[in-house]
Amino acid sequence: MFTLTLSLDSLSLYIVAFDVVVLLSYVLYIYNKKRLIANSIKKISEFITDYFMSSGAEVRVTCVKVDGDKRFVVMIESKPSKRFRYSNVLESNLISHAYKLTGNTIEKIYWRFPINPLKTELGESPREEASEVSNSETETDLYFVDAHERAKSHAEYKVSEVTWDEFESSKKLNE
Repeated sequence: MFTLTLSLDSLSLYIVAFDVVVLLSYVLYIYNKKRLIANSIKKISEFITDYFMSSGAEVRVTCVKVDGDKRFVVMIESKPSKRFRYSNVLESNLISHAYKLTGNTIEKIYWRFPINPLKTELGESPREEASEVSNSETETDLYFVDAHERAKSHAEYKVSEVTWDEFESSKKLNE
């Protein structure tokens, strides 16, 4: 038979109590840090969404924390629009306003403008319902009008044989 006798004197009891207190305070620190990061993400996302809602644009914002406690990357998804063509100007405004409002630094803003496929001349696109909705929206937006005109003008390539002199003259015209 084996018997284990354990006696705790006051010093060892204090050491165990101190270890438990340190462990609990570390756990509380981690939970508080996660809560602060979640609040920062929520504040940044709400700020950017409200910023665009005031101008009449619907956007979907996703915010992700990068290295460090107060550094974030923001991803904005919006319908394509000509007014977002120069989004770098908007980015600098958003970054400075978000820093003033929340105290967090936005490292980079990524944009995404999903476009539904349009009906082709050869047949219907695989997503017919989505195309009909996007066609009605794209007829009014100048961004799409410009893009479609450029796509149609570059859609037809002509390949033919030319003499070296004709090639040199066309090369000089392009320069």
